[in-house]
Amino acid sequence: MDDIEAELNIAHDAEEDEQERLQLPVYIHYHTNDKGVPSAMSFLKTNRKCLQQIRDAMLLHNWKEAAVYYNNCIQTLDAMSSLGLHPTTSEIVWRIGTEILRHLPNASAEDFNAVYEQMKNNGVQNFSKICLEHSFYLLLNGQMDEAKRQLSIGQSWRHGTVSIAQGDTKKLIQAYCGFLDYLIWCKKKSSVPVTDEMSTNCDMHSYFRQASVTLKEIISQPGIWDPFVLSFIDMLEFYNDEDGALEILENYAYNENFPINPNAHLYLYQFLKRHNAPEAKLIGSLKVLQSLVPSHELMLELCFLLKHTKLMSDLEDALSISMNLLEFVSWRSNLKAWSCLLGIVRMLKRKKCKETVIKEWKSRRPLWFPLHFRSYISRKDIVENISLVKLKKEFLKAVGEKDSPYCKVVWKCMSKRKTKECTVGEKE
Repeated sequence: MDDIEAELNIAHDAEEDEQERLQLPVYIHYHTNDKGVPSAMSFLKTNRKCLQQIRDAMLLHNWKEAAVYYNNCIQTLDAMSSLGLHPTTSEIVWRIGTEILRHLPNASAEDFNAVYEQMKNNGVQNFSKICLEHSFYLLLNGQMDEAKRQLSIGQSWRHGTVSIAQGDTKKLIQAYCGFLDYLIWCKKKSSVPVTDEMSTNCDMHSYFRQASVTLKEIISQPGIWDPFVLSFIDMLEFYNDEDGALEILENYAYNENFPINPNAHLYLYQFLKRHNAPEAKLIGSLKVLQSLVPSHELMLELCFLLKHTKLMSDLEDALSISMNLLEFVSWRSNLKAWSCLLGIVRMLKRKKCKETVIKEWKSRRPLWFPLHFRSYISRKDIVENISLVKLKKEFLKAVGEKDSPYCKVVWKCMSKRKTKECTVGEKE
């Protein structure tokens, strides 16, 4: 609603329009000048009033009334287009129309298609966007062939400099053309019996070729292409082209021209793990991910890999990574994270590297005591998660803090609980 007001500057003369809106009939007609010819200003004023009425009806959820005003608005846009006028409100009208239809109980697929086709005629500035959204609607309703036709229309559409200005949207349409071929390929794959001849099925392979050509071209350009990359990798793995899939994923993750994308490193790691890559490659991929998202759930897996390399530097990295993890709110009470940290500390002490543990602990002590070991936190932990209490207490012992207030409070509360339990047991 704010977009309508900003686009039409409704607030500028709200008092003047309020009086006119109160007397406005249900069907609005544009005004003419003294000669009976409608002027551009009268069209704009009529269109503005229509949108005001639509806004008010939508705010009150009067969808049928909004639909009536919307029809008048469409008529105004048609008349403006016939005079060579291109209203700046066409995108707002298009989005309002689809929203109204979604809330009308008797709206049909034909109604949606009619709105999209109507707005393509009135909104050349948004032609590519409308084609793309129309294809999404058709996909949601299972009309895959029609969705592909709409994408083809959007891809081949030309309208001078207007279509050139829509280059980014056309690029996205091209990507979805490849994605739609991938979906058809998936559908064909599910309908073919599971045999050794699946990979040589001609029908499937033709869609694979179409999709791969389009997707390979689109994901080679800088951008965030997550669903399209995953689709392409799925097909390449099906045809056992592991080298091609790895090349694409490494380019997507490490190409300096691409925007920073943690998912690219996640996909690379998942691929390497599926294909039993060496530990060094797995660790390298996860370390890049750790530098981008230090709180990622795979950081525990990184710590596990570092613990098993038998290199002291990797063990020290695992200590730092696990402690970093526990400084995030979402990890503070995670048993696996605390157990991982405690295991790393004990391993370092067994390797006679207690100094490394103490050095790391001293640098974090001012933060960790108020973060993890305040008195009220200990009481809360005892009530909610006794397993967490035990892990925290063992960690404090391992770093030489067994006389800390946290340990004392835990010991006192635990003693009271045991005494209470014993008393109850004796009475029974």
